[in-house]
Amino acid sequence: MNPRNVMKILQSVDFDYDIPIMERQESLINNRFQSDVTFLVGEKRQPIYAHKLLLIISSEYFNVMFNGNFKESNSEEIAVKDVEPDIFLEILRFIYCGKVHLTVQNVLEIFVHAQMYMLNELRQQSIEYFDKSIAFDNVLKFFAQNRLYELSFINEKCLKLIMKNPLLCFNHEDFYVLDRKSLEIIISSKKFNCSKTQVLQALRDWSKINEIECVSDLETMINTKHVRDCSKLRFFGNISSNTSTGLTFMFQQPHSLALYGIGVFVKSSAKMITIEVKISNNPETLGLHQFEYENKDVTTVSVAKLFFQELTLLPNTQYSIGISFNPGGQNFSFCNPYVIHGKHMFKLMCNTTYSVISHFYYDEIEK
Repeated sequence: MNPRNVMKILQSVDFDYDIPIMERQESLINNRFQSDVTFLVGEKRQPIYAHKLLLIISSEYFNVMFNGNFKESNSEEIAVKDVEPDIFLEILRFIYCGKVHLTVQNVLEIFVHAQMYMLNELRQQSIEYFDKSIAFDNVLKFFAQNRLYELSFINEKCLKLIMKNPLLCFNHEDFYVLDRKSLEIIISSKKFNCSKTQVLQALRDWSKINEIECVSDLETMINTKHVRDCSKLRFFGNISSNTSTGLTFMFQQPHSLALYGIGVFVKSSAKMITIEVKISNNPETLGLHQFEYENKDVTTVSVAKLFFQELTLLPNTQYSIGISFNPGGQNFSFCNPYVIHGKHMFKLMCNTTYSVISHFYYDEIEK
């Protein structure tokens, strides 16, 4: 071969031979060098250059496209309107060199197109990303984005997380930018680790910020019966009437507990009672919550179900819960409360304690 012709060929190569082969393959993404097909991607028909052989050996979808009896088989330009260019380039990156940059913003769309293009490894990587990445700080964003696709396993995973700690989600900025459909799915759920009053307040806050007045149908959903998405740990003891309400305790078990709320005995002639709950790990205050409780029957003892954002109780760690009532008075309480449970060994930190707490709302946190 003429040395001048060799020099011409070398000059047409758009990558460096001194870099590793996988980097050379990555440099071929959207590269005109030896490209034999151009995809016109998105509404603006952005041209993206590709190589049929790499596509064919990576995906049965592309194998059928280029080797089957379709017009794309002999076409040098193929329109792809249902995907954005940046997503299509990430898919090509995976095909060319096995790399992909998954983010909260792009993983749903990449997953859907990985299914479409029959890229099972990319699909599996996307599922693994969902499993490790969906958390309280982004769950509402994932959930809202899924309205475009309605992937059932994403809805299920997100709703489970939202229902576990709804008050944290209701106070997140992403809650107030939810679309109505996403909000309706959340509201229609039957399991909440909070009270109906707290769900109604969250709906009213959302309605006010979004300037939407007609939410009566959603209020009706909330007022239907729902249950908690956690367990109840009951206290037992001798019934007593005492002004003391504090409880200092620890749990002796191998795993942490997630505390979502408490039940508190109420016996008062007042129709409305302010209940303040202070949870501390001496000397640190872990939570200070105030509740307005409507005392519907002043003649009997009732139990106020008070929910707050999830709190992790570590094993073999001392905690204190202080409860105050306004107006105050004599309290219906247990003397020397204890629990009966196969796993959770409850230990009081003093010999004689009176507590108005009737139960904990909790779940185990497995390692």
